[in-house]
Amino acid sequence: MPERKKISFALLGFGKLGQGFYKAWMAKKEKIKDQTGFDLVLQKILVKNGNFKRPHNVDKNLFTTDIKDILKTPGLKVAIDAIGNIEPTFSIIKKLISKKINIISANRVLLATKMHEISDLANKNQIHFLTEPSLGGGIPVSVTLQRDLIANKITELRGIVSGVSNFLLSEMTEKEISLQEVLKSREVPKMAESISIVDYEGSDAAMKVAILAATAFGVDISYLRIYAEGVSNVTLQDIKWAGQFGYEIKLLAIMRDHDDCFEARVHPTLVPKKHAMVSVKGKYNAYYIKTDLLGEYMVYGLGVGTNPTSSLILRDLVELGNRIYNNPRRQRFQFNWNDKRVLDIEEIKTAYYLRFPCIDRPGVMGEVTTIIGTHKINILSAHAEVGKYNGETVGYVHIFLGKTFEREINEALDSIKKLQLIQGDIKIFRILDDE
Repeated sequence: MPERKKISFALLGFGKLGQGFYKAWMAKKEKIKDQTGFDLVLQKILVKNGNFKRPHNVDKNLFTTDIKDILKTPGLKVAIDAIGNIEPTFSIIKKLISKKINIISANRVLLATKMHEISDLANKNQIHFLTEPSLGGGIPVSVTLQRDLIANKITELRGIVSGVSNFLLSEMTEKEISLQEVLKSREVPKMAESISIVDYEGSDAAMKVAILAATAFGVDISYLRIYAEGVSNVTLQDIKWAGQFGYEIKLLAIMRDHDDCFEARVHPTLVPKKHAMVSVKGKYNAYYIKTDLLGEYMVYGLGVGTNPTSSLILRDLVELGNRIYNNPRRQRFQFNWNDKRVLDIEEIKTAYYLRFPCIDRPGVMGEVTTIIGTHKINILSAHAEVGKYNGETVGYVHIFLGKTFEREINEALDSIKKLQLIQGDIKIFRILDDE
C-alpha cells in the first residue's frame, strides 16, 4: 500500500460546482487514498454568506466568510477556486498565491481576463497554477496541449467548447424542432454549473477561447475582445437547409496561429457531414488540434456538468500531490506569451454560405450574383427556389462563396440591399475550411 501523504486544501465557493465537487470528493477520497497514498483533506470552505442554508451532511465548522481563516490554516497546500466572478475573487487569489498556496481554478471569467497577471504572480512565488477545470466538463485538453504535445508546434485549434450550445443544436437537428422548443427541455437547467445567457449567446465560449489562446499559443487576450456569436439566431430552417447541402451547424471556436498575427473567433459554422466534429453530439465537447509532428489530434468528452469538472479537480489535486511530494522541481506549466496582433473579424478569410429571401420573379438570382461578382468574390455555386418567409411566398437564393474577407462580403451585401429585392433577413454562415 502506498505511503499516505496529506494534501490539505481549501474550497473557495459552495455553489452548484462547489457542492458538486464536495459530493465527488466525499465519494472518491478513500479510493484515491488507497490508490495513490494521498489523503485529500478539506480544511475550509470560503462562502459569502455564513447564514445561508446549506446541506446538513457538511460539517458546519468547515465554513468561513473570512479569507484570513484560510490564510492562517497551518499546512494548507492548495486552494480550489469555484467562486466565479472577477472580484473579490482576484484579490483573494493574489493573497493565496503570496502565501505560497497552489491554485486549481475553475473560474472561467477570471482566467479569461486575468490569466497573464495570475500566471506571472504564480511563477514569481514559485507555486503551481492549474487552469483546466475552468474550461468546464472533463476533457483533459490543457494538459494535452502543454504536456503531451510539448514537442509540437500547434498551428490550429478548433473546438466544440460549449456543451449547452452543442446540446441545443443537436436536439434541433435530430428532432427537427425549434430552438424555443429545445429550451423547454428539463435537461437544459441540469447541464452547466449555472445557466445564464452566456451559454446561449457565445460569451461563455469566448471565455474558453481566451483561456485556450493563452494555453496553446501564448496569446494574451480578454474574452471581451474575441468575436463571438451564439446560437440564438439559428433557426430550424437553417438546420434543414444546411443538411440538404451536406452540412451540419456546429458552434465552433476557431484559433489559428499565423506568422505575424493570431485568429480567434466563435460562431455557428457549417461543418461538412464527413468531418469528425459532426460526430460530437449532445452534451459532448471536442478539441481538434493541428500540429507539425503529430499531425491532426482530437480529444473528446463530456463538456458540461459538475461531475466531469469535479473529476478534473480531483485529478489536479493528485497531480499537485505528486509535484509537492515526489517531484518538487517539476517544471510548472509555462505560458509562452507573445504580442501577436489578434485579427478583427473583418480581416478573417474563410468560405461562406449566404441565403437571401427575395422577390419571387425571374432574374433575381442573376442580379444578386452580378453584384457579388463586381466585388471580385469567387462564387462556388448558386441555387434558387421558392419557399415561405413569415407566411409569404418568396424566392430564396442560396450562394456558396470561396475564401473571402468578411469586409468584402459586407460591402457586397450593402450593395445588394440597395436593389430593394430582399424580403427578409439575409442569413450568413461561415463554412469550416481546411488550410
